[in-house]
Amino acid sequence: MKLIQSIDQVRAYSAINVSVTLDLLLPYLSESELLFIRPVIGKEFLNALADNKDTQEDIWIQALDLVRKPLVLYGLYLGIDEIGVSISGQGVQVIGTQTHTPAPQYKVANLKENLMRRAHAGLDNLLEFLEANKSSFESFKPLDSGLFIRNAIEFSKYVDIRSSRRLFLVLLPIIRSAEQKFIRPILGDAMFDALKTAMQGSSDISEDYKLLIEQIRPCLAHLTMARSLDEISIDILDWGVFANAESTFTNITTKQTANRERILTMQKSNQLDGDSELKSLQLFLDRNASDSKYQQYFTSALYSAPDTSGTRNQYVNDKTKSLFFA
Repeated sequence: MKLIQSIDQVRAYSAINVSVTLDLLLPYLSESELLFIRPVIGKEFLNALADNKDTQEDIWIQALDLVRKPLVLYGLYLGIDEIGVSISGQGVQVIGTQTHTPAPQYKVANLKENLMRRAHAGLDNLLEFLEANKSSFESFKPLDSGLFIRNAIEFSKYVDIRSSRRLFLVLLPIIRSAEQKFIRPILGDAMFDALKTAMQGSSDISEDYKLLIEQIRPCLAHLTMARSLDEISIDILDWGVFANAESTFTNITTKQTANRERILTMQKSNQLDGDSELKSLQLFLDRNASDSKYQQYFTSALYSAPDTSGTRNQYVNDKTKSLFFA
């Protein structure tokens, strides 16, 4: 643990007892770095922060302050269940004295909830700072490059995730999958690849491509959210699949996991919106593609002339068929 060098750096972000030592917290701070910080900012930038921990440059001082806050808070969250518990040959005991007794379970749970909430907010603040100053941090590599939706702010234009960069990072694998499963079949391989190539390494994208990307983003956001509502509410572990647990303590002031009916309603709503946006995207391409505009789509088998667009792939009723749709 190179970023935290003294217990005072821990106390700067949380009120802990004077008896707490850095040695006691180091295992949890190291775990916090491994589980929460490094996956978000990258190993290379984490090493750069450690190399500049004694610098006098304001930009690095700010970065170190912003990274230490979530690092400490996540570490305290991880340590709460073990600190004050003794594991010995006689079993597991809770340590207490005549003047210090263990806190009630609901207060411990409230504290953990508060630590996690503050840590999440701190991580979002760190990412916002790094994105705004990425030219000063060459070793920081944003994880969202190359997607049609590039960041949390763009995603929130269509589905409200409170512009949370941390949540956006959780959604990245689902966004990538949705691009391949839903957007590529609509655009066709040639159009999809041409659009991706144009986005890479260039801010000078043609107005036609910008307009097409604006048509793609709402489809992608809604379909991503429809799929993620199931996936981010479960944990897949090597010993089974589990729903995120709701609190069993009635006096814990915390946000409760949404019930299944509410999740299904949100999922259905986002799926319907996504499907509607996909149809709009298809119509947009059919009405605007030509030899000089979206040529890859225009010359593909996916293109349908404007007078027939919207009827493609529709089931045609026939008295000889066994199915009839009204």
